[in-house]
This record gives sequence, C-alpha cells and structure tokens, in this order.
Amino acid sequence: MGEPLPEAGWSREIVSLRNAWIFPPAAMTGRPCCGVVTAEGQDCLHASTWRGGIRMTRKVAGAEKPGRFLQGRHVWGGLYYGHFGHFMTETMARCWAFDRDGVESVLFMPKHEKLSEFQKYQSHFWTLLGITAPERILREPLVVEELLVPGQGFGLGRIAEGTPEFHAAMRRLAARVPTDPARRIYISRTKFNGRGGVLAEKAIERNMIAQGYTIMHPEKMELPDQLRFYKSATHILGIDSSAFHIAGMVADPGKRIGFILRRDNNAHESIAAQIRGMTGRDPIVIDALVANWMEKEAAASNHLSWGELDFEILGRQLARNGFIDKNIPWHGPDRQDMSDSLARVQSKHDNSLVRVAVAG
Repeated sequence: MGEPLPEAGWSREIVSLRNAWIFPPAAMTGRPCCGVVTAEGQDCLHASTWRGGIRMTRKVAGAEKPGRFLQGRHVWGGLYYGHFGHFMTETMARCWAFDRDGVESVLFMPKHEKLSEFQKYQSHFWTLLGITAPERILREPLVVEELLVPGQGFGLGRIAEGTPEFHAAMRRLAARVPTDPARRIYISRTKFNGRGGVLAEKAIERNMIAQGYTIMHPEKMELPDQLRFYKSATHILGIDSSAFHIAGMVADPGKRIGFILRRDNNAHESIAAQIRGMTGRDPIVIDALVANWMEKEAAASNHLSWGELDFEILGRQLARNGFIDKNIPWHGPDRQDMSDSLARVQSKHDNSLVRVAVAG
C-alpha cells in the first residue's frame, strides 16, 4: 500500500477492527513509530499518515498487547499536530468520517508531549464540522473494543486535492458558516508574529486598499470569522501561507483565488492542489520574486525566509489576472519602506540575514 490518492484506494475506505491495539509515539521524532495494530498483530496501513511519498508514522515493531482496554465504538483520528497548518491538513485528514453513528470518541495520538488538549481554534473547527463525539488524546497504549479506521482523505502531496468524501465534509462545513455581503480580501502577514513573508508588505496593503480590498489578518481573528470572510469573498489574494488551507476549505468555482510567492520552492503546490480539488481549477500563482533574504546557514529559501518582490512586475501580473484595476495607480515601496521593513524582519532573527538573488 502506497501513499493515499484523491481518486481511489485506501484514502476513501473505512476499516472496522475488533480489539485493535493503539500505540502512541514512544519517542517524539520526526517520523515516530506509532499507529494501529490489529488483534492478530498486523500493521493497520489505513491508520498511517503520509506526506507526499513518505510514510510519516512508521510501523510499530515488536508490538505486545497493551494492558489497558477501552470499551465501545471509537474512530481513529490519527496524529495530532499542534502546528496550525499541519493540524488543518494532516490531523483533520480523516474528518470526513468522524461523524459515524454510535461513536463514543475520536482517538488521536499527540505529535509532541506538550499537546494535552485541543486549542480554541481547533475546537471551533470541530464544532463547525458538526462533530458531537469528543476528541480524546492518547498517551499510553491501549486496546479498543471497536475501532473504525478511515483512510487519509486529505494532506500534503498528491492527496492534497482531497477525496470526494473530504470535499463533501467541507461543503457541509461551509453550509454552517454565515454568508456576509460580497467583498474582496487581501490576506496580510504584517501582524504575524512569526518569521517568513515578504519585504515591504505594507506597500502591498496600501495598494490593495486603494483597489477596494479589505485587509485581513487571520491570526487576529477567530476561526469562524476567518471562514466567514473566505466564504463571502469574490477575490482572495495574499502571500502564500497556511491561511490558504482555510480559504480552500470553503472555496468554490465562483471565487478568484491567487497567491503571491514569498519563496522560490514548491511549498505552495499542496495549497494549489487543495484549491484545485475544491473548485475544479487552479489558483493563480503570482511570481514576482527577485531575491530571498535568509540566514547564512540556510541552504535555500524556506518558511522562515523573506521574499523581495519586483513591485512593477507584481502590479502587472495582478492586473493581467483580474485582481486589480490597471487604471488605478500602483505604487511600489520607497527607500524608507524598504529600510523599515528590513529592520523589522532582521529583528526577528538572531543571525544576520543575507540577500540571495533568485536564479534566472
């Protein structure tokens, strides 16, 4: 059994196990040995988590029957990530099957030892999905009387398009989200406390406000409000980031969705695949990168680096793709904008940043 696929295979199946053995990670490594073993001692492949062509939850070797027993009917949730993007794409990869009849709880394993309960935004997502069974985070091995194990219907890699069952779950979620008057939104990272983004993004904000866009700072909003904004938007534009995973959950073919690349790697491809799966068409990718600002030790641009954009190219591409009106003046940042931005992003790093021009 290989990686999950969106069209067919184990990603769309549910297996039912009697007296299944569950093993949380014994060591919190990048690819922990953990998962589900059948009462006969066989590895349950439907319970594995994949990222691209790599199985992230490795097989439990030399498993012995746990001493604890959990009665009743439960659903396998998989690996619980605290990280926002990985929670939405991988912890919730099986949410399409969490609402089965007679289920007493959904069982998760923590990716890290500090994960003891869902965070507030995660509980909001649970409610919006209409799930009534409580989540349970396991820290010790146990035997489960009846365990339903759904396949991985979403995630990173080829499965990012999502299965039809996952799409149906997202449509049910979207139906529970109120609809606002139509708006065009720009998703900004200027109030994001972490690292990674583009230089002089405030200049982009000024231009988008002049174009009639509402500036959105998702990290300052409750999850239901984020979903409400995305559902009601006719145009969704922003720097490529995990925020688009949320936008993709309520995406429909009537929206114009595009993201501006902040790094010259393929990190945006799973986001693009998710939107394609939900809407039937690709989002618009705006590439105006001329350089990456990153720490000396970094081998390549990543989620912590900062993109430098050619604002003239950016404006032309946005106009060409229907995001802005070319008759409204487009203004790039001045020297003070760039100086202030560089000082701000440098303050987020312990080591000096270096400028590396984009090849080509």
